[in-house]
Amino acid sequence: MHSEAHTSTSQRKPVHRHAGAKNHLITFAVSIILTAIAFIAVASESVDRNTLVPLLLILAFVQALFQLYVWMHMDQKGHGFAALGMFSGTLVALVTIIAFVLWVWW
Repeated sequence: MHSEAHTSTSQRKPVHRHAGAKNHLITFAVSIILTAIAFIAVASESVDRNTLVPLLLILAFVQALFQLYVWMHMDQKGHGFAALGMFSGTLVALVTIIAFVLWVWW
C-alpha cells in the first residue's frame, strides 16, 4: 500500500504553474507605465524627433516582449519551440522595420 502512494517521476505529468492575479496586475502596471512614458515623450514635444522615433520603437519592442513572455505563458516549461519561433519572427520583423525606416529616412 505504501509503494502505491509513491509514483515514479517518469509517470508524472508536467505541472504548469498558474500565476496569480499579482503577476497579471504587475504586467498590466508595467504596460501602462511604458505606454505613459511613450505618451509623455510625444506630448511634451521636448524630445527631438530623431530621438523620439527610436525611443518609441524600443519601448514598443520591450512592451511586446514583456507581454508575450507573461500573457502567452512563455515563462512555463515546455514552450521552448514556440518561444523560439515567436522571438525569431519578432527579430526578423524588427530588423525589417529598422531597415525600411533607415532606407526611407536616408
